[in-house]
Amino acid sequence: MPRTPNRLKGGRLNLEIGKEVRERMEELRTETVARSLTDVVSRALAVYDYLWTQKKKGGKILVQDEDGTRELVLL
Repeated sequence: MPRTPNRLKGGRLNLEIGKEVRERMEELRTETVARSLTDVVSRALAVYDYLWTQKKKGGKILVQDEDGTRELVLL
Protein backbone atom coordinates (compact mmCIF):
# COMPACT_ATOMS: atom_id res chain seq x y z
CA MET A 1 0.00 0.00 0.00
CA PRO A 2 1.55 3.34 -0.99
CA ARG A 3 2.22 5.88 1.69
CA THR A 4 -0.04 8.88 1.84
CA PRO A 5 1.55 12.32 2.13
CA ASN A 6 1.88 13.71 5.63
CA ARG A 7 -0.80 16.40 5.46
CA LEU A 8 -0.41 17.56 9.03
CA LYS A 9 3.37 17.88 8.98
CA GLY A 10 3.48 16.57 12.55
CA GLY A 11 6.48 14.39 11.96
CA ARG A 12 7.16 10.72 12.00
CA LEU A 13 7.12 8.30 14.90
CA ASN A 14 8.53 4.79 14.67
CA LEU A 15 7.16 2.26 17.16
CA GLU A 16 8.42 -1.18 17.96
CA ILE A 17 5.45 -3.33 18.97
CA GLY A 18 4.87 -7.00 19.54
CA LYS A 19 3.18 -9.34 17.09
CA GLU A 20 -0.02 -9.60 19.15
CA VAL A 21 -0.36 -5.82 19.39
CA ARG A 22 0.17 -5.44 15.64
CA GLU A 23 -2.42 -8.14 14.92
CA ARG A 24 -4.95 -6.48 17.23
CA MET A 25 -4.32 -3.11 15.62
CA GLU A 26 -4.99 -4.67 12.21
CA GLU A 27 -8.22 -6.20 13.54
CA LEU A 28 -9.30 -2.82 14.91
CA ARG A 29 -8.45 -1.16 11.61
CA THR A 30 -10.73 -3.60 9.81
CA GLU A 31 -13.53 -3.53 12.41
CA THR A 32 -13.61 0.28 12.60
CA VAL A 33 -13.01 0.83 8.88
CA ALA A 34 -10.01 3.01 9.69
CA ARG A 35 -7.91 4.03 6.70
CA SER A 36 -4.62 3.03 8.30
CA LEU A 37 -2.88 1.91 11.46
CA THR A 38 -2.02 5.57 11.99
CA ASP A 39 -5.75 6.28 12.18
CA VAL A 40 -6.16 3.50 14.75
CA VAL A 41 -3.41 5.00 16.91
CA SER A 42 -4.79 8.52 16.50
CA ARG A 43 -8.28 7.42 17.53
CA ALA A 44 -6.90 5.53 20.51
CA LEU A 45 -4.93 8.57 21.61
CA ALA A 46 -8.03 10.78 21.29
CA VAL A 47 -10.01 8.42 23.54
CA TYR A 48 -7.16 8.20 26.08
CA ASP A 49 -6.79 11.98 26.09
CA TYR A 50 -10.53 12.44 26.71
CA LEU A 51 -10.57 9.88 29.54
CA TRP A 52 -7.44 11.33 31.16
CA THR A 53 -8.88 14.86 30.96
CA GLN A 54 -12.07 13.71 32.67
CA LYS A 55 -10.03 12.01 35.41
CA LYS A 56 -8.01 15.18 36.02
CA LYS A 57 -11.26 17.13 36.41
CA GLY A 58 -12.36 14.71 39.11
CA GLY A 59 -14.76 12.77 36.92
CA LYS A 60 -15.35 9.05 37.06
CA ILE A 61 -15.39 6.79 34.05
CA LEU A 62 -18.02 4.08 34.29
CA VAL A 63 -18.43 1.02 32.11
CA GLN A 64 -21.79 -0.69 32.04
CA ASP A 65 -22.19 -4.24 30.79
CA GLU A 66 -24.63 -7.08 31.33
CA ASP A 67 -23.11 -7.74 34.78
CA GLY A 68 -23.59 -4.19 36.02
CA THR A 69 -21.63 -0.96 36.17
CA ARG A 70 -17.98 -0.70 37.11
CA GLU A 71 -15.59 2.19 37.45
CA LEU A 72 -12.73 2.24 34.97
CA VAL A 73 -9.49 3.11 36.75
CA LEU A 74 -6.79 4.77 34.67
CA LEU A 75 -3.22 4.26 35.79
